[in-house]
Amino acid sequence: MLAGDSRSEWDSHVLDDPRVTEFWDGNRVVGRWFADRGVGDLAPPGYVVWDAYYAFPSDATWARSPTRLLAAGSDIIDNVSRLDDHFVPLLATRE
Repeated sequence: MLAGDSRSEWDSHVLDDPRVTEFWDGNRVVGRWFADRGVGDLAPPGYVVWDAYYAFPSDATWARSPTRLLAAGSDIIDNVSRLDDHFVPLLATRE
C-alpha cells in the first residue's frame, strides 16, 4: 500500500461485477496473512500482498488455508491486461 492510500479515496467499484468481492485491508492483516502463507506467490513471507487479485471456484472451501486457487496476480493497476487474461475465460465458463 502507498503511504497516501486511504479508504475514503478508494474506488470499490473498479471491478464492478456482482461476482467480484473487493475488500479494504487498511491494517494489512489479510495482506500479511496471504504473504506469510505464500498463496499465489505474490509476496515473500514478512511482506504484504496488496493491489492483488485471487480467484477461487464458487464451491471452494477453506479449512486452514485456501486451496483450489484458479488465478492470482499483482499489481492490478498496472497489469489490467493480465487480469483480463486470467478472468475473462473464468467468467465465460461461470456465467
